[in-house]
Amino acid sequence: MNSSQVWHQFWSGFGWTAYDQNTVPSADLSPAMPRITYETMKSEFDQKLLVGASLWDESYSWERISQKADEIFNYIGWDGKILKYDDGMIWVKRGDTFAQRMPDENDKIRRIYLTVEIEYFTAK
Repeated sequence: MNSSQVWHQFWSGFGWTAYDQNTVPSADLSPAMPRITYETMKSEFDQKLLVGASLWDESYSWERISQKADEIFNYIGWDGKILKYDDGMIWVKRGDTFAQRMPDENDKIRRIYLTVEIEYFTAK
């Protein structure tokens, strides 16, 4: 598996459909909610990146989406998670401001923006 595949697998592992933010199906195809959209970035060895992801839910309540944010927060934990791929690994840690509620023009859409810090360690 390459780094992009393991990154997608990480975000897909929380029970909601996950999309790279640049490959979300168009509005015509309207991907179902709840869903996760995430940024994909790469860096050189031992450089830290702040990467964003968004949780999306169609609801008037913040309960389900807040529970999902808490689940991801707890999964990453204090020490972070190591994601191994063919040529190295990605160390995923919580960002300083991990979760932030975001407004949407549709009052039935709930969005929480997550920030994670990632660091690539590669064999090449």
